[in-house]
Amino acid sequence: MQTEKAYILGEAMIYMKQLQERVKELENDQNKRRTSDSRIFIKKSQICPKEEAMPPPLPQVEAMVLEKEVLIGIHCHKQKDIVLKIMALLQNLHLSLASSSVLPFGTSTLKVTVIAQMGDKYSMTVNDLVKSLRQDLLTKSHDIQESRS
Repeated sequence: MQTEKAYILGEAMIYMKQLQERVKELENDQNKRRTSDSRIFIKKSQICPKEEAMPPPLPQVEAMVLEKEVLIGIHCHKQKDIVLKIMALLQNLHLSLASSSVLPFGTSTLKVTVIAQMGDKYSMTVNDLVKSLRQDLLTKSHDIQESRS
């Protein structure tokens, strides 16, 4: 009877060690996936000091995906209702806002950071998302410049 208990305890300890090793393997796999997430940068040209004579600088957009979340960073020209326009663009792409921050940079630039959740109908790659946002922001900037003229 004592040997049976000792045997069962020994087997249970071996099984627990195997489970602990498996948990470590899964955590390592998950950490590897997090560090290999996609990221794309589209850089803008340097702004010269006489920016009044120039059109607004091109927006700079970057995005990272982790499972069903998207982290989006946008540097853009400060415009009336630009944040609302960005949120509407995201909604049209089937992304729902989880968190956002808007920080002014100088007198004419904004840094917008958004964390969004992918909806069921979301089907874009990170590259396509960045290109789409950048193109839509360029179009919105151009439309605003046209209306001012």
